[in-house]
Amino acid sequence: MDKAVPWGDWLEADAFRELVKQVAPLRPGGWSLPEFVRVTSALGWELRGPREVGGQVRRRFAARKGPSCGYGTVIADASEPEQVRKLNVRVVDLPAEDVREAAGPVRAAWWVMEDELGPATLWGGDGGPWMMWRRPGAVLVVHTHDAGEVSLELLPADAGTDAVGRGGARGSWRAAEPAGLPSAPTTPARRGTSGGEVQKRLYEALRSLTYDAPFFPARFILHLASARDPLRFVQCWSQGPDLVIEATGYLHHPELADPARLTGHGWELPHSLWQRRFPDAMDDPAHAGTAARMLVEELRNLAVDPADLVHSGSMTGRGRGLHLDLPHLGIPRTHPGA
Repeated sequence: MDKAVPWGDWLEADAFRELVKQVAPLRPGGWSLPEFVRVTSALGWELRGPREVGGQVRRRFAARKGPSCGYGTVIADASEPEQVRKLNVRVVDLPAEDVREAAGPVRAAWWVMEDELGPATLWGGDGGPWMMWRRPGAVLVVHTHDAGEVSLELLPADAGTDAVGRGGARGSWRAAEPAGLPSAPTTPARRGTSGGEVQKRLYEALRSLTYDAPFFPARFILHLASARDPLRFVQCWSQGPDLVIEATGYLHHPELADPARLTGHGWELPHSLWQRRFPDAMDDPAHAGTAARMLVEELRNLAVDPADLVHSGSMTGRGRGLHLDLPHLGIPRTHPGA
């Protein structure tokens, strides 16, 4: 792995590495508040009183009595104020307009985590890219938020990906070794799924992927195909901050391609395949919307029923190749190449 990553002051002093070494061994057990206070007080951390915010009860660590890198917050649901849901330590706080500047620190933070804990179990995106490490008795996450902050989170061992960040946001994605993802379903999408619904969810997924992938840095490729006739498919992929889409199915069904219509709808023919490139898609959400519309339109022209759609893909970066899953796309996942 390339270790030549940017290092901020908070990393040069090894403060973040020390935080990781403090948090990684924590095993709060049942995650009751008294138990959590007991295990963190052994580190010299001291909680302030509770404050309810948006249905959550939050307790900050007192100044100079908490994490030495950033500030920590213990979070519980208001319905169960004595049951801890997560520990969040915000280690980088940047204005939203400086979010690109967070790429260097978060890559460095991920490298420290990988150095201390080994490869991440799961990569994902939800309001910003994250990496997750599943450990015996706990889960650790380093998350970059779209507001420009980087945080280290400690969650219960049974926490799902919806516990990360905002949780459950449409467009979220995840990538892992095959064993780290749920078994790919074999049944088609539910009947009644419309092309408009697919387009909306695809836009949300592409917006998340094009924004998140450059942070790692990584590349993704996504295939959308007919489950009954896999040669009727389209695909898209990232190249740095750019997004490229391709109506690949016309290579196998050239009789369905209408050059005048395709050109009129924004497609180009740089070689034998119809494509379009969207420069700097990371910075312009409108590109993801246009790409989703064009891909769904060509799936329709390839006579692919939305209820017959499946998706597959991969994410490559940091010396790893992972399977891609889009749980909120509403389309079953198949193994790449299936």
